[in-house]
Amino acid sequence: MGFFYLIMRVSMTIFLSLVLGALAMVYVGIEYPQVLNDLLDGANNAKTWLTSTNVTGIDVHYNVWFKFIVKEEQFVFMFFVVVTRILLLLLFSAMAALYRKVAPASA
Repeated sequence: MGFFYLIMRVSMTIFLSLVLGALAMVYVGIEYPQVLNDLLDGANNAKTWLTSTNVTGIDVHYNVWFKFIVKEEQFVFMFFVVVTRILLLLLFSAMAALYRKVAPASA
């Protein structure tokens, strides 16, 4: 039962971070559109740098697929997801520490 609980907890954390990351991105886009625009510009610069054959030395046969698959929006979305996962980690760790502090010790 412990392994199933672990898998469910990890799956829910991943799902929750994806949903909350998307909501955070939408919030930033609505309330702070210039910030989201700057993030997209930075992601575009990162993609340009990553797909430059002069910088990476990747053969054009492979680099063209990397350009096709990787989009700037994915970089920005994954940034929000990673930040959300870090915040969830801190929140869940604080809740676990509080539970251990408040819950009576097992006999």
